[in-house]
Amino acid sequence: MSRINVVKLFSVIILTFGAHRLSATVTYAVGTCKPKMASFATISDALAATPAPNVVMVCPGTYNEQVVITQAVNLEGVATGDAGQAIIAVPSGGLVTNVLNDNGIPVAAQIAVTTATGPVNLSDITVDGAGNGVGDGTIVGVFYQNSPGTIDRVTTRNQVVGTGPTGIGMWIEGGGSNPSVVVENSSIHDFGGTGIHVEGNSETSELTATLKSNYIYSTSENATAGIVLELGTTSTVTSNFVAVSSGGATGISVQSGASGSVSGNTLTNNVIGIDIQGDGVSISGNKIFGNTLYGIQVLTSVALVKGNTITGGPVGIEFACYANPNVMSNIITDAATGTDQVPSGVSTSNSYFDVGSLRTGGC
Repeated sequence: MSRINVVKLFSVIILTFGAHRLSATVTYAVGTCKPKMASFATISDALAATPAPNVVMVCPGTYNEQVVITQAVNLEGVATGDAGQAIIAVPSGGLVTNVLNDNGIPVAAQIAVTTATGPVNLSDITVDGAGNGVGDGTIVGVFYQNSPGTIDRVTTRNQVVGTGPTGIGMWIEGGGSNPSVVVENSSIHDFGGTGIHVEGNSETSELTATLKSNYIYSTSENATAGIVLELGTTSTVTSNFVAVSSGGATGISVQSGASGSVSGNTLTNNVIGIDIQGDGVSISGNKIFGNTLYGIQVLTSVALVKGNTITGGPVGIEFACYANPNVMSNIITDAATGTDQVPSGVSTSNSYFDVGSLRTGGC
């Protein structure tokens, strides 16, 4: 081999090695379960360390802190020995406001991911809001603001504020970077307002949200909804279990200006199973039972409501006098009224079994 070729080969090796070093993963531990790894006492200290971590592994234990994340990172709980629960709990002085939402509302977030430089992925973490000390305000277990990432196998619980409906398990907010966020395989329970709140602040979509295979429930008297989809968002909501058994709660609330699909979910023991106001969201293949008012409330003349199975309750589908011809092929069983307040001239082809009155008008 010539001297020139040897020099070229050596240069390639050096460049490759240098690139490898530049892209090396920086991993820190929080707690004492990884004695051979650089470790910190708190999650916040690990995130603030230099060089910045790509991965933060959280040992089993309770960490009384509020965590703010602004860089791309994987924050993951780990199991060791017989222990397997990493809990972020309320600091001794209670929660304090640490972020403003896009409408300027102060939020006390236990994990705040705000305008992150890259994907922030959370896994195997429990966020407990018990004893939060917030007498009047909004608390959130996990708050993503204009940041991409995945929330997988995360539990939020006890996000409750006094007697008001301002406790939110997970709040996903869009922004100018139009992020994509996935919430999956997670448990969101005992919240005092909303389980998962998906929100934009624009007439056009500025957030893509995927909510799948989550378990969402609350018996708090202040709970208002399991899932809320607001304007400026494009959401795929599938295979979730939702049960919010408070006085006026809705399982899934789809607001005007939202787009996407709600399919294959199971909803039980809500006052209203699904409330649909967004023209651009389809409602299909959901199983809805045991709701105390309506299985589905249709407040749109456009959205497709098809192939849902509704069992029990006073009313299967409430039209509220909206002339929607796209309500079809639903199965309604064991209800006092199949479809209610259906405008005259609107054809709705559904299947009814053990239903007292198939259709009422009055519009």
